Amino acid sequence: MRLIFANFLNELQKLGKRKKYMVFLIIEIAVCLISALTSMLMTRVLQANNFILNPSTMSLSVLTFFIDIMIPLIAFMAATDTFSTEFQDKSIKGILVRPISRMKIYVSKTLAVSALAVFNLIAVFLVATVLELLTTGGVIAFVHSFAAYLLDIVPLCVLILMAVFINQFGKSSTLSMFLCIIIYVILKIVGIFVPQTSGLLFTGYTQWHNLWLGLTLPFGAMTSKIALLAGYGVVFFCGGYYLFAKREF
Repeated sequence: MRLIFANFLNELQKLGKRKKYMVFLIIEIAVCLISALTSMLMTRVLQANNFILNPSTMSLSVLTFFIDIMIPLIAFMAATDTFSTEFQDKSIKGILVRPISRMKIYVSKTLAVSALAVFNLIAVFLVATVLELLTTGGVIAFVHSFAAYLLDIVPLCVLILMAVFINQFGKSSTLSMFLCIIIYVILKIVGIFVPQTSGLLFTGYTQWHNLWLGLTLPFGAMTSKIALLAGYGVVFFCGGYYLFAKREF
């Protein structure tokens, strides 16, 4: 466990030194700011015309964009930087010569990618909440919004495991990134235009909070969906580790 944690910190530090992730964080703040200003402007215009608005939570209003587009993109980039980029420039050899098993290397790298993605998601929540407080003078349903963000981490982790799995196939970081995006987009499109498959694809549960905080499904249905996500996670993790363990560098 100590070796996993040490390598996890090392991988997280390497990701943190890449300036593009700071740029993405700035973009996230900018998107939240634009959303807050737009919402405030629309509220004033509609209220001036005697329209009554239902109160809404800003953190939830921006969650769809971030959990479906922005955070997955960051996760794909992090997975590519952590695996395919190191495969390509052979820097992975420097880790393999250390007294640490490939299983622990694989786990620590995957945890580092997950930590970066979760950090960005929580950062969005905090920024959106602060902006809502500043623009409206209060925060609506703080606990409900926070719970929604926490719940959406579950399918996000499955998506990260998929990205890590895909990265075990390519020798080029560009190709791996391209495959992650294309496969994700295809799964999303299939889930939209072929509704019968949406319940079988893990990408259909990116907004996992809707099942728990919205119209709650029967316990049996919820159990099957939890098992579905767990099954995808196990397959991606085991498949990715098998390829990583058998790979020659």
